[in-house]
Amino acid sequence: MKLHITPDISSTETYQKLFAKLQNPDINYQNYVKNLAKHHFQVKAVIQDILGCSSLDKLNALNEKGRALLAALREELDSLDLYGRESGDEKFIIELEAQKHLLAGLLREFRDANVNTLFNIEKAQREELLKSKIEGESNLRNRKKPAKKDGLSMSSGVTEQLLAISRQLADTTQRSQATLDTLVSSSSAVHGTQSELENTAGTISQSSKLLNKYGRREFTDKVIMFFAFLFFLAVCLYIVQKRLF
Repeated sequence: MKLHITPDISSTETYQKLFAKLQNPDINYQNYVKNLAKHHFQVKAVIQDILGCSSLDKLNALNEKGRALLAALREELDSLDLYGRESGDEKFIIELEAQKHLLAGLLREFRDANVNTLFNIEKAQREELLKSKIEGESNLRNRKKPAKKDGLSMSSGVTEQLLAISRQLADTTQRSQATLDTLVSSSSAVHGTQSELENTAGTISQSSKLLNKYGRREFTDKVIMFFAFLFFLAVCLYIVQKRLF
């Protein structure tokens, strides 16, 4: 894709016009011309960088930079337009029209540079992808040749590994069976101990009931003896009282 760039501010004729404008005694006019020329040169530099760009990330970064510079250029043109209308000086109006024409050409170059560079990047990516595919197929064919020679040795190695794994599984199964037998024996012992503990708990419970019963009887006997003693004392006091009085 061929990019067409029209003559603009970077040409010799444009430089001559720029220097002629800077000879104008109006300081405000000179400042506007200098600022606009600076923005034009900066955008032109970005366009050249875009044309030499080889990656999408860098292209996006340059696009952001270029759009920011173009926005600054438009702001400067708006300021020139406002000053020209307020001052009524014809040279500002003429300069504004000339700068708008240059801006239109600059925008075309910026757009064409992006389209051209994007086309070149996509083309390079397609070529790289095709090259990688061809190299991958070639490497695959080269790997298939020695694979046939090494097939038997690889199969033998795999078989030995499978046998070793089978032996390990058998040993693990035997150890698991022995562990299971031990657990069964331990479970039987635990059940026997549990039965003995239950019997012992029943005996203790019966003994506790008997002790409680004997305790209640002992308390009842003590109460009866206490009241009998009181009755005896009362009888004794009664007899003594009768004899004395």
